[in-house]
Amino acid sequence: MFFRLILLVVSLMSFLRGLHVFGCDENCADKPVFTPSRVVVKYGDPTSASCSVCQHACLNNLFGLEIPVGVKTTNRTTISWTIDRMTEWDVSATCYYNNAAHYQCCSILPMTLYQPPDNVSISFINHTGPMFEGHQYTLQCTVQDVAPVENLIVTFYRGQTALGQRQLKKNIEKTPVTEIFTLNISPSHKDDGVQYWCEAKLELGPEGPQHPPVMMSQTITATVYYKPQLKGPSYLNQITITEGNRLQLNCSAVGNPSPSFTWTLPFASPPTTGGSSVIITSVTSAHEGQYTCSVSNDVGTITVKFNVVVEVTLYKTFDVCVTDENCADKPVFTPSRVVVKYGDPTSASCSVCQHACLNNLFGLEIPVGVKATNRTTISWTIDRMTEWDVSATCYYNNATNYQCCSILPMTLYQPPDNVSISFINHTGPMFEGHQYTLQCTVQGVAPVENLIVTFYRGQTALGQRQLKKNTEKTPVTEIFTLNISPSHEDDGVQYWCEAKLELGPEGPQHPPVMMSQTITATVYYEPQLEGSSRPDPVIITEGNPLQLNCSAVGNPSPSYSWMLPSDSTPPPSGSVLTINSVAVEHKGQYTCFVSNSVGTVTVNYIVDVQANNIVSIIVGTVVGAFLVITCIVLVYICFYKPKRMGKYNLKDVFRLHKQHAAVPTAE
Repeated sequence: MFFRLILLVVSLMSFLRGLHVFGCDENCADKPVFTPSRVVVKYGDPTSASCSVCQHACLNNLFGLEIPVGVKTTNRTTISWTIDRMTEWDVSATCYYNNAAHYQCCSILPMTLYQPPDNVSISFINHTGPMFEGHQYTLQCTVQDVAPVENLIVTFYRGQTALGQRQLKKNIEKTPVTEIFTLNISPSHKDDGVQYWCEAKLELGPEGPQHPPVMMSQTITATVYYKPQLKGPSYLNQITITEGNRLQLNCSAVGNPSPSFTWTLPFASPPTTGGSSVIITSVTSAHEGQYTCSVSNDVGTITVKFNVVVEVTLYKTFDVCVTDENCADKPVFTPSRVVVKYGDPTSASCSVCQHACLNNLFGLEIPVGVKATNRTTISWTIDRMTEWDVSATCYYNNATNYQCCSILPMTLYQPPDNVSISFINHTGPMFEGHQYTLQCTVQGVAPVENLIVTFYRGQTALGQRQLKKNTEKTPVTEIFTLNISPSHEDDGVQYWCEAKLELGPEGPQHPPVMMSQTITATVYYEPQLEGSSRPDPVIITEGNPLQLNCSAVGNPSPSYSWMLPSDSTPPPSGSVLTINSVAVEHKGQYTCFVSNSVGTVTVNYIVDVQANNIVSIIVGTVVGAFLVITCIVLVYICFYKPKRMGKYNLKDVFRLHKQHAAVPTAE
């Protein structure tokens, strides 16, 4: 009987210790509540969470937190969980309780353990060397050792233009994997020299880091082979030139590989090769006819035909054109504005008039380049534009000798030679909340009034700067500034600036953009506690383990010191204080001091140690049972047996057990 009672008590204690979630119902009205509702943590980093088990229905019932890793502490109906280094890839926490009807309710805390990519690289599939215009090629972006891969978004870029995004859908793999993402492209001649690259970004939701992990690949510079592209028109109906004037015909073209030029002339001269221009210093009637230019490379050939008409001088143009904005039939330029890079070729044409100047004086005034006249259309070309402040004036005299004209505005631009970023009067770490000034220096750019400078923090634009009403045409160096006030969240971010020439619709399709180097910010800030600075009192039963955690982040990394209520436990040097088995002397206030060179924060913990009533009840029950059994045995021996059977010898009592018969002694 006694031994069975002891066995029952031990079994009950084993049941209490081994209680776990079974038949869990997540649809209870009073479900346990996790804080936070989802945990996102980087591999190897610390993390924590707490569970408020219930409001009213489980105070005197069974409850707990199921998770295979970390340390748990219980304060009334709140269970706190912490881990110093998270390395389990597929784990979740289940918080549960049994209500008065022994019905089990629970909540599950989803946990995401992530790892940024070890490396991101870009390449072509089954291709090396130059590409051909119009052919299809496949880019592949290889992302190595990233987790979880379902949260990964890969973006392909051409220069600064995003070409497309790729993402794996419904991939349940939790551990780090290597994945390859692809994108098909069909390059044009405009893509020759551009850079392709890719970017891998972990999108971890609002519970993830404020600045999601991003990694960029190296760049691939594209070489695109394409047939020659003429810089001017492919066919001119007629070029009329006065005898004795200088004639220059130009069939300039671009191509990859660089094209070669072959000319066929209308007079008895052998075809010339190697140049894009034919120049005749003084034309005669013998030079009249069709000129054919063939432009070739390994990809293809195009031809340009010029019909030249030589006529006798009938009139003389004026040297000066007086602009009259009131003319009804003004000359028309095509294009209406010329935007050209320094040293590049360019061209334009002017339709002088529609009907009023056929037999009158007209012309095109411009100090550089070559002009050719076809009826009332004047064409102008130049192989290499190097004049910083120039414009063209097209004019005519009508039947009453009244002069009308139009001006062609021309913008000669030069992208920056260099763009750099720095701080004004500051080096080394910054302090949170202080103000600093970034400066972006742009060297050798023109025209500066078309320049827009953008400051960035990571991929976030902070602000733009532009010089207004600056009429300087030649290249200059300018400095643009921006004030910032960094916070602790900016520690480790990268600042940089971008200089971009906005040249309008007549400018290049991809405006010249140049980026500076990056500056990695080091921000010093006082310690920031990962938990509460005023934690609730801790009530713990005597004999249980106690763990107090005042982990914090800061820059420089903080140090920890503790003040304890007694000398029974040596103070730790880290952020966590652990007592394996608390006693009454451990009751009192524990103070944690977290310090670095910027500041100090303190956390006070009030610990109340209560007696272990369960142990006392069990021990009392066992002792009481033992005493009751002992009393029963003594009463039975002393009173009941002598009255019923007479006196017995003690030796016969033991013999009685063997023989199953009472043996009385003699008087």
